[in-house]
Amino acid sequence: MKQFFMMLAMAMLVSCGQGNQANNADNGQQAQMKSCAGLGNAPKMEPTEVLNLYEGKAPGSESWTNVEDYTDETKEILFNISTPTLAVYLPDPSIATGSAMVVCPGGGFYILSYVSEGIKVAEELCMRGIAAFVLKYRTHPIGDENADGKVDGLDLTIKSSKVMGALSRESATGACLSMEYTHLAFQDADRAISMVRQHAAKWGINPDKIGIVGFSAGAITSMHQVLEHSEAGKPNFGGIIYGGWTHDVKAPADAAPVFLCAPVNDIFYPEESHDVYMAWREAKVPVELHYYSDSQHGFGAVPTGKSSDLWIDEMVRFMRDVQF
Repeated sequence: MKQFFMMLAMAMLVSCGQGNQANNADNGQQAQMKSCAGLGNAPKMEPTEVLNLYEGKAPGSESWTNVEDYTDETKEILFNISTPTLAVYLPDPSIATGSAMVVCPGGGFYILSYVSEGIKVAEELCMRGIAAFVLKYRTHPIGDENADGKVDGLDLTIKSSKVMGALSRESATGACLSMEYTHLAFQDADRAISMVRQHAAKWGINPDKIGIVGFSAGAITSMHQVLEHSEAGKPNFGGIIYGGWTHDVKAPADAAPVFLCAPVNDIFYPEESHDVYMAWREAKVPVELHYYSDSQHGFGAVPTGKSSDLWIDEMVRFMRDVQF
């Protein structure tokens, strides 16, 4: 059953002092990176705290009545998210870099792959000295389409088929932007970065080193945040994992450095990553793009034994290159 829902999730993921002191810190970071290369070495963590993004009901979804749920005991797949939250994961102070990333799981804006593209990503980032904040953003409501009183695998499959049908007609990003409640996920992402910046001192974070990384639908959410944001919600770095934007994308005047990666044969428009790369290159904004020849959509932070297992180290190295 778990395998079924993992496959379903993949189908729904759209379609995520100076001088000597500085030198010593740099050497320490290099040693830390060597000790944790690849995925799967991070220890399990519990969040320091979990915060609601809003007081009371989230604006724009006050009338929602569907109950948040998950597909099995692993809670890998969450759906019917109406109360967005931010789970705080902090690195050991001895290796903390002062940088932070808001993490956006994917799931076609109907579900969230909350473990493989959320919690595990946070654990990997913390092992590399980067604070992580897993965003449980609002998803499109899923009702009981079988009239049997319970949302089940068939209901999720029906939603999956609707998303896949939309993706067959246009780009992944274009299909998602046309969905009714996608803008609420974007609203939650802006709120999340604003909250992290507001409480940066409390968590030992540099307010000028707050980024966002997302997967699939979460990558679209992250890319939107890079393109459009409030002053407090501006990301200083973007990690776009198997996602991108529409073909006419342009780098904004305040564009942050962006790291992109995707499977060469991604089922959901890998060229959208290249479109972003070309726009950033044209604007002379730091950008890096990696394509993996033998991987599939949805690898997240789960080791596969493929070259895509190195994506997080490649992203962290790029962060260092741009002084993030």
